Amino acid sequence: MTNPSTPSPAASAQPQPDIILQGFNWESSKYKGSKGCWYGLVNSQIDSIAALGVTIIWLPPPSDSISPQGYLPRDLDNLNSAYGSVGDLKALVAKIKEKGIVPLADTVLNHRCARNKSGNGAWTSFAGKYNWDDKAIISNDPNFPGRGHRGTGVPIDIAPNIDHSQKFVQDSYIDWMKNILQKEIGFNAWRIDYARGFSGEFVGKYIEATEPYLAVGEFWDGLDYDGSYLRPNQDAHRNRIARWVDSTGKRAMAFDFTLKGILMVALKNHEYWRLKDGKGRPAGLNGSWPDRCVTFIDNHDTGSTQAHWPFPNDKVLQGYTYTLTHPGVPTVFWDHVFDWKLYDQIKKLIDIRKNFLINKLCAVAIEKADGEGYTARITSSIDPTKQLYVKLGDHNWSPSKERGWEPAFSSRGCAVWSRGGIPEPPKKEPAAATVGQALKAEDQSTPLARVQSFRKFNQTPLAAENITLSTREGLRPGTVVLTAQIVVDEAVVKESNSLQVEFFAKKGSVEQRAAKKFE
Repeated sequence: MTNPSTPSPAASAQPQPDIILQGFNWESSKYKGSKGCWYGLVNSQIDSIAALGVTIIWLPPPSDSISPQGYLPRDLDNLNSAYGSVGDLKALVAKIKEKGIVPLADTVLNHRCARNKSGNGAWTSFAGKYNWDDKAIISNDPNFPGRGHRGTGVPIDIAPNIDHSQKFVQDSYIDWMKNILQKEIGFNAWRIDYARGFSGEFVGKYIEATEPYLAVGEFWDGLDYDGSYLRPNQDAHRNRIARWVDSTGKRAMAFDFTLKGILMVALKNHEYWRLKDGKGRPAGLNGSWPDRCVTFIDNHDTGSTQAHWPFPNDKVLQGYTYTLTHPGVPTVFWDHVFDWKLYDQIKKLIDIRKNFLINKLCAVAIEKADGEGYTARITSSIDPTKQLYVKLGDHNWSPSKERGWEPAFSSRGCAVWSRGGIPEPPKKEPAAATVGQALKAEDQSTPLARVQSFRKFNQTPLAAENITLSTREGLRPGTVVLTAQIVVDEAVVKESNSLQVEFFAKKGSVEQRAAKKFE
């Protein structure tokens, strides 16, 4: 999935923070203002976009289309659209890349509109460079008779559903993406529209052939409800998205529709408990598979003038406070940034994310998630000394300034604190605890703050062990390490009255525990 000319976020075990800007809305194709076309308008805003701090710009479908928005594509190789000419597009993409930003194309691969009728009177004869016939259409298409194989997904009824099992279809799409969109125009990332329509296996093939910087699929199906009540457990929904990602050979990412649904209800109804799953993790795909997750608040379908599933207007900034500080690759929407005049607030949150190296794999310790509010500590996976505290809700709480926490952002119902370095422990030999042993008595004088490092214990090596940390300070539970000796810091937690640490290891059927409480 890596293009040699562009560093991939997957190239390192700890990718740098990426942020996507969706650079259009449902009405953008109608723009005929002073900049001439939508591509021209975006080009005129490129300095502001670069200053915002985004690393990827998602542009609309680029091909000739029956619908002006581009989601009913016709002649794929004709890149003159309602958004502007092919020349306008090339100029915009070149300017985007000048700013060090990755241009992302919205690719509509599930379906394609024919230009002509076939002999049977059906609109199944395609034109342009990829002049397919009805063999390119699935045999079970609901409205357009095809002579292809049976479809591999959920077909739509407004355009011919394409049979991706046909080699000539695969070759055509790869040629279009690789030789036209990448080489001729300069795109290097993909959004896969309506990914439910065909098997992720084919998406994986297209990604493998084109090696983009990033590819993200729109796998959108309904969450699980009891009538109008959103069920508390949405694991089955996010697992359906995860299975689609898996079907691409783990090459694609996916938009986190699970999180969007949960976050909207949690903020609107003050049901913050929804934001934590049964294992204490974030409740969306960002909790179960953050490496393959793209988070968002709204897009051209859910928001904009379509408003199929809009985020509550008065909770949008709270939503961004969450997505821009939590795992996954966050997306910000053109409407919110420019039309709603939230540029400064969103930029501040993006600056925090980038300055404190909060990437898609950041660690989350959820310390509060109930009917009153939500509090979580976020730790950079790139530099663990860089941390954030995030609060949603109006409960009266803030972290200790004595421990280095400084206010970083606040708005109605949300706040962020940051610190750039964890205070250094006293310069003496750290206390050590081996599995099955309590800490030394002399170490009880000061409270234990955090696990600092792990190293192999020469006398009792174990293949793996689970270290469970249970504290009133909210240290992350369930840390998995490949060691048998734990080296810990002392004298750091001053605001905690009592602190308990439990070490647990299992080897075969033998369990060993050690616990120590500090007052």
